[in-house]
Amino acid sequence: MNKENVFVTMNDGEKIALHTWIPSGEVKTIIQISHGMQEYALRYDRFAEFVGKSGIAVYAHDHRGHGDTAKNDEELGILAKKDGFNRVVEDLHAMILKCKKDFPNARMILLGHSFGSFVAQAFIERYGEELDGCILSGTAGPNNAINRGGKVIASIVCALKGYAYKSSFLANASFGKYNDKIDIKKTEYDWLSRDEDEVKKYIDSKYCGFPASASFFRDITAGLLAVHKAKAIANIPKKLPIYFIAGEADPVGDYTNTVKKLIEVYKQNGIENVQHSFYPGARHELLNETNRIEVMNDILHWIESFTS
Repeated sequence: MNKENVFVTMNDGEKIALHTWIPSGEVKTIIQISHGMQEYALRYDRFAEFVGKSGIAVYAHDHRGHGDTAKNDEELGILAKKDGFNRVVEDLHAMILKCKKDFPNARMILLGHSFGSFVAQAFIERYGEELDGCILSGTAGPNNAINRGGKVIASIVCALKGYAYKSSFLANASFGKYNDKIDIKKTEYDWLSRDEDEVKKYIDSKYCGFPASASFFRDITAGLLAVHKAKAIANIPKKLPIYFIAGEADPVGDYTNTVKKLIEVYKQNGIENVQHSFYPGARHELLNETNRIEVMNDILHWIESFTS
């Protein structure tokens, strides 16, 4: 396995950190990862090593305000002064184009997790024809009332405190109830995984769980409102295979409730190949869960089902 870390310059001058895992031999499939909020791309090293054994290359970049893309600790949690969600979608497009340039004959799979899955939803609405498949992990479907309210409140905080202000109020409003259905709580991040070692790794990393800016909350809620519009969803290619994976104990998708809603919306829009796997007891980060080998094998089997 050849691992490389490089910086790719976007059209606005931003330098985005890109991490690649290239297996030896012919690369027939690439998975481009769009990671979640308040985490970073190198957390997917174990997954990349796993799929690499099947000859699959992995590309994963650190979003703006995350990981090695953030120039300093103060930049962590800030996507952009304005239009952050759209910028992140376009960054992902630039990365996909790089993948296709590096391996023009390889199949292109997009895997978006959590916030990264919201970015992936927007991507397949704009550029879905550039993909051979899309995996949405730990995602959420339409919840417009909450997102409208969140956008208004976050916009007010931005106006009063500035776009870079790190708001504990907004964080608590967004994530404060995520542990509510866990009987024995040991940390505020137990909702991420049943694997206590993985939760500890998250807590111990400066690149995880850092405060997010008011503009981040403004942009993510605005982004969700945009991607769940009927006109936007109608743009998804009807023949694009889409695979939803979610833990049944994941609060982000309302314990699969809004995920099921989105699956139904996609099917109603004529998308022909929409599949899902829901995992009893599993929480938000399926690739860091106690049943992660099962999840990774399911991903491989899904890819093989339409690429072999």
